[in-house]
Amino acid sequence: MVRQNTGRKRDAVRTKASILQAAIAEFALRGPAGTRVDEVAARAGINKSLIYQYFGSKQELYAEALNAVLEEITEKAAQFSQGLSGAQSEQDLRNLVRAYLEKHLELMESVPEWPRLLSWENLEGGRTLARLPLQQTYRTFLDRIRALMTPVAQRGLLSESFDVRLIAQAVMALTHFFVIQKGTFLHLFQMDPNDPATRNSWLDYCTSLFMGAFRATASKQA
Repeated sequence: MVRQNTGRKRDAVRTKASILQAAIAEFALRGPAGTRVDEVAARAGINKSLIYQYFGSKQELYAEALNAVLEEITEKAAQFSQGLSGAQSEQDLRNLVRAYLEKHLELMESVPEWPRLLSWENLEGGRTLARLPLQQTYRTFLDRIRALMTPVAQRGLLSESFDVRLIAQAVMALTHFFVIQKGTFLHLFQMDPNDPATRNSWLDYCTSLFMGAFRATASKQA
């Protein structure tokens, strides 16, 4: 009897996970308004009644899908942000910022659903982002970054106006643009976003922009 209960729980976890992954793909493709529960069920290979059983409604499913991707993104971003705390000089910091931006861009490219979901969410009013679980997920991420940057500030490498929220906004804006507006790069700017030289030039320039949030040790000592 215990084995049967355990098996049912395991099946329920797998089913819920498959629904969530299908929902992420569909919502990223069609947006929350354009996605139908039938399409999510078909992609997941389950009866749509299970979606209501596990999530209650399409809106609740969408909120959980959005938060699931946000948790994945912020956890990975926080992990590769850890190197920033080791900066001992302006050059160290520049190298670490460049590495961070490259890793963040790679992260966006590995989870392209996130910038698409966020675009759809904002186009439709951004109301789901106002929900407490999503806000708490992102607050936790920002708090982790603030803690990582504390030793950098103590070494005099941060400007007094440094604001983690503004940095996060800039990182998001730049990397999302590169991922979801490749056509803009190609046709309006006449630059191939898939060309390594274009990518490297873009990352170098973004690094220079971000370094404006920091001040050189030499400047402080002068």
